[in-house]
Amino acid sequence: MRSSRSLLLLLLLLRASCSIAQSLEQWTAWGDAAFARGEHYGATRFYNGALAIDGGRMSLQWKQAEACRLSNQYDRAAEFYEKVHRKDMGRTHQTALRWLAEMQLCTGQYTEAEATWRKVLQKEKDKSSFTARRAENALAGCAMARDSSKVHKEIVLSHLPQPLNTYDSEFGARRGPDSLLYFASLRGEVNEEGEVKDTASYRTALYRSRGRNNTWEAPAMLAGGTNGHGDNANATWSLDGKWFLFTRCDSGTPCRIHIAPVTTNGIGKAQVLPGIGDTLHSTQPMVVLWDAREMLLFVSDRPGGEGGTDIWQGELHGGEVKYLNPLGRPVNTPGDERTPWYDNVTNSIWYSSDFLPGHGGYDIFSAAFGDDVFANPVNAGRPINGPANDLYPVYDPERGEGWLTSNRVGSFAAKGETCCNDLYRFEFSAEKTEVIAQIPEPIRRLTHVEKLTALGERFPLKLYFHNDEPEPRSWATTTPQTYGETYEHYKVLQPTYESENPDPVIIRSFFVEKVDHGFAQLSDLIEALEPVLAGGRSVVLEVRGHASPLARNDYNRNLSMRRIESLRNHLRTVRSGLLGPYMEQSDSSRADLTIRELPFGEERSSRGVSDELRDLRNSVYSREAAAERRIEVVAFHLSEPESEALFERHVMQLGDLPQGVERTIRFMVRNGSDKPLELLQARADCGCTTAALPKGKIPVGESVDIEVIFSGRAPDGPLRRTVTVETDGIPKRFELVIEGHVIP
Repeated sequence: MRSSRSLLLLLLLLRASCSIAQSLEQWTAWGDAAFARGEHYGATRFYNGALAIDGGRMSLQWKQAEACRLSNQYDRAAEFYEKVHRKDMGRTHQTALRWLAEMQLCTGQYTEAEATWRKVLQKEKDKSSFTARRAENALAGCAMARDSSKVHKEIVLSHLPQPLNTYDSEFGARRGPDSLLYFASLRGEVNEEGEVKDTASYRTALYRSRGRNNTWEAPAMLAGGTNGHGDNANATWSLDGKWFLFTRCDSGTPCRIHIAPVTTNGIGKAQVLPGIGDTLHSTQPMVVLWDAREMLLFVSDRPGGEGGTDIWQGELHGGEVKYLNPLGRPVNTPGDERTPWYDNVTNSIWYSSDFLPGHGGYDIFSAAFGDDVFANPVNAGRPINGPANDLYPVYDPERGEGWLTSNRVGSFAAKGETCCNDLYRFEFSAEKTEVIAQIPEPIRRLTHVEKLTALGERFPLKLYFHNDEPEPRSWATTTPQTYGETYEHYKVLQPTYESENPDPVIIRSFFVEKVDHGFAQLSDLIEALEPVLAGGRSVVLEVRGHASPLARNDYNRNLSMRRIESLRNHLRTVRSGLLGPYMEQSDSSRADLTIRELPFGEERSSRGVSDELRDLRNSVYSREAAAERRIEVVAFHLSEPESEALFERHVMQLGDLPQGVERTIRFMVRNGSDKPLELLQARADCGCTTAALPKGKIPVGESVDIEVIFSGRAPDGPLRRTVTVETDGIPKRFELVIEGHVIP
């Protein structure tokens, strides 16, 4: 009898155990599914159910921490990150400590955040890594947040009332040409508990409202096709008001900037902004008059930036954007930059960053612009910034007002006190304009060499060609054509390329992102070269060639040489021959501009590109084949004679350097003395760099190459390495310097 009772009890316990286990798995699976759909708040509700059954399971605690962070539940995220870190100590979840520090910042716990960030920095062995640099910025932000002098008491910040703000999410306010306030709102249904439901119809749309005497009319959704489908936000206009630009996010495609004509009947049919790139993420447009040009500022994570999302610029021409470039440092960082606004009164860009020293989350910064360069960004301070996210700055000194978006405590919230964004307005006096837009130090005028160096950091500069151009079906190694002529011919053929491709969008984006972008970069390079050469500094451009594999290697090598020659012709003749005299090398007293050829043929072509002559669609007109037909300016070599009797310094800008990848750099040195010159020995400033010296003496007036080999073993970030070569004559030594940016 006792045995039967024991067996029955065991069966009941096993059944209860299976029921609990099944329930735990269900809650977790539901949470994982919601997380995968981007419904992070909903995921936290499901993980709550799982944690109620097994609250000590670390894998669940980690999932809950991540879901809480991504749904802006900073205090709960900090709680779970701390639990995970105490158990794990960074073995499995290496980022738990860093995210704990970020969440402590976002809740305004600056003393605790400072202590945690110091641990993060102490544990990070590579002090140039992203995490170490972020820790240093965060520690500076903690100090700034506790500094009462950083509070601008003259600024009056007000939380806009209902019906403008709701318990949903409002963001991106700015005044339109009609002086109405335009903004986006993510609106959905509310359940009986007052919480916002996560439903399929929960989407973002554009609204506008009229304000009078600090009261606001009920917002009206924009009519027409603007809000027709998808999520729509970030309204802005061309300078003449004839074009309306905004962001649309459709399922299955990246968010992209759209454009629509504005007529007397309202906003017309929208399309993806031509030139922005159909397959690349683009958002948060802002149009500004800049250097007598109508410029588009926008945000993108496309290749070519500093990391994360960056602020980019392009020129608007009749409903199309051209010549896209990132703003670069110091505005862009390895973190995320977002929501640009440009003020023409103070010539300053306003934007948000989560990497620079701040109060927590995204902070708002401004950076003044002058002499083609931005000053170092300045934190806007409090009350504009707070511990949570502060985004979408609008600074309007003519009205004495500004706007921002924040999920700070005090916003209307139905999912937690920092769940949702609201609109805020700040007011200031005319005198205050000079205070919050000022720069601690005046902008230092960049030297011509520094401007050229900044361009070199964006190398390689890629220039593209149509198949077998220039001089098709020729074995010649030279051509009378300029690159500008081949570029114009290539652009004429763009409709043919689009018609030959199954998806014309892909090849259209190639012409915008690659062909046009390369030509724009070449124009910038030419503008930067002339004053450097005029100042007596010789420049060597290193150029290598590629070709698609339709011909034999020896033919492709000659083709690459013709393409490099077309670049040489372009530099010699462009802008009425501005650079021509520096390329003649007939006057020893004048600086030289030299192109050093590094030609490659088919052996440099990517695998998988068709080499079938009869398969023109793939071997000529495909994006893959078109991407191979290029030359690249990979580096420039800047001669810097400090003293004829002492030494010469030669600096080579290499742009991005993949970490761990060996690179050979050739420096050309010339014997300008009246006696043969012997190179005696080479000394490097680190073990990662070596040099191979040529044997024998250098005849008078002749040049030789010195090979410097960089192993690639260096932390990510800025790089400068020097090799010193001693001689038996004049100059007594050459300093060979390589500069670049090591990327993981």
